[in-house]
Amino acid sequence: MNIGEYEVLKKIGEGNFGRTFVGRHRRLGIPACIKQERTGDPAYMALFRQEALLLARVHHVSLPAFRDYLELPDFGQIIVMSFVAGEDLRKKVEAEGPIDDEHIAWILQRTLEALSYLHFQGIVHCDVKPENIILHLKEHNAVLVDFGLGIANPTGKTLAKGGTEAYMPPEFGNGLPPIPASDIYSLGKTAIFLAGGDPYTGTIPKDMHREFAECIRTMIRKDPFARPQDARAVSRALTDIRRRIFGRTETIELFKLRERSVS
Repeated sequence: MNIGEYEVLKKIGEGNFGRTFVGRHRRLGIPACIKQERTGDPAYMALFRQEALLLARVHHVSLPAFRDYLELPDFGQIIVMSFVAGEDLRKKVEAEGPIDDEHIAWILQRTLEALSYLHFQGIVHCDVKPENIILHLKEHNAVLVDFGLGIANPTGKTLAKGGTEAYMPPEFGNGLPPIPASDIYSLGKTAIFLAGGDPYTGTIPKDMHREFAECIRTMIRKDPFARPQDARAVSRALTDIRRRIFGRTETIELFKLRERSVS
């Protein structure tokens, strides 16, 4: 099956509102991620168009690259992005188990740098969660995907479009506008999941290093203004923590799971 200039190779995801495929450009052979809006509902079509506009604005190594936006008679709305080879963090943890503290730290830092860039552009992602972070081990990178709930230049009257319960900051349910600290909260909850904790309750595993755990706790404070407000500042704090805990700021292993004691 072809969609415009792209050959569809296989479906990799499907939800209530859309489908996602792996494809490649028919002339250049470049792999691509193809996202399709499938409802035809004008409200969702408008949101999909906004998502395309957000993606077209951003350029960062830890974000997908925008390739094209199409509105086709046979397929409806299509967003074409770079294909990120790798596995999302939810699948990774569910298949292999919780992740080592040091490796959670570098994953967080890659994501925080992407968030810092987005926030500078006036964009709040609003849906940071394990399944929206793709781990690309070959490049030692983590890529933040899915801008479907993203908001550009929110005002005091802007409401979040939705979220995922375990990772959604409390201000979204209280009618407050999304702010950069909202993404930081969701990333903190993501870190808890990666370590094998409970993101619903915010329970951090007892074997997490105390100083690292305290950093995560500051990220998930219920009061959005009591959290860190600057993603890059959190990343710098993690660099200092890594130096103190591990004696280095670069990991030796490509990837490492959490060691569990046998009782």
